[in-house]
Amino acid sequence: MEEWKPGTRVLIFTAHADDCEFFCGGFAAKLARAGAEITEVIATDNGRGSFELPETALVAASRDVEAREAARIIGKKDVHFLGYPDGFLDDTPKTELRRTFMRYVRRIRPDIVLSFDPFAPFETHPDHRHVAWAAVEAVGFAQLPLYHPEQVEEGLAPHLTPLRYWFAKNAAVANHVEDISETVDVKIASICAHASQIRMMIEEHRRSIMATGRHQELLDFFDVGNGRPVVEQLILAWARTVGAPKGVTYGEAFRLERATDLLEMLTAK
Repeated sequence: MEEWKPGTRVLIFTAHADDCEFFCGGFAAKLARAGAEITEVIATDNGRGSFELPETALVAASRDVEAREAARIIGKKDVHFLGYPDGFLDDTPKTELRRTFMRYVRRIRPDIVLSFDPFAPFETHPDHRHVAWAAVEAVGFAQLPLYHPEQVEEGLAPHLTPLRYWFAKNAAVANHVEDISETVDVKIASICAHASQIRMMIEEHRRSIMATGRHQELLDFFDVGNGRPVVEQLILAWARTVGAPKGVTYGEAFRLERATDLLEMLTAK
C-alpha cells in the first residue's frame, strides 16, 4: 500500500475534459485529500461530444466552465488545455504530443503519473489511444537527457516518475484496485459537473436502446434533463464491480507500474 503525503506531485494526461473524472476521479480526489498537488493536461478541445450543442458552445462549456468546476470539486491544483481538435488527435504526430507531455513531466516533476493504458484491449476512441502511447513514452523517456536536449538546455532537467497508474475502459490487464469508497461521492459530483457530456452519454444510451429494441423499460430512466440519478447508478455499479474482487466497497482499476518493478526479482524469496 502506497502512502500519500502533502506535496506529492501528480500529473494526469487525458484526451477529453471528463476523462479524469470518469476513469480516476475517485483516486484523484483521494490524493487531493491527502494534500497532493494535482495537475491535469487535457489534449483536445472536447469540441464534438454533443448531439445538440454547436462546437463553439460545447468547447466553451466543456473547457472553461465544466472542467474547471470538476477540478475544483476534486481538488486539482491546475488544468491545462492543449486544444487539439476532438476526434482527430491521431492526425497529430505522436512524437509531437510525446514531446509536449515530456515537457510537462520535466516541469512538474511528478511523483505519480496517471493516464490511459495503451495495452488495454478494446479501446475504440482514437484520442484515448493516442494520449496513451504519448504518455507512456513521455514518462519512459523524460529521464533521458538525449531526448529533446533543448528542454534540458531550457532548465527542464530529466525526471524519472516513480509511480505510473494506467487506466482503461476494460480492466483486463489491470493489476491494482484503488479503494475509493470514501471518495466515490466526490467522483460522482465531479462527473455531474460535466453537464454537456452527461447529456451526450444519456442520449447515447437512449439511442442504443431504441436501435436494439432491448431494455425498453430503461428509456424513462435515461432522462437527458435529469442526469445525476443515471450517473450515480452507473458509477456505483461500475465501482462496486471493480472493488468486489479485492474486498472493497468501491474501487478504480489501474495497471500500476513502479520504477523498481524490474528489481523485484532480486529481492524475491
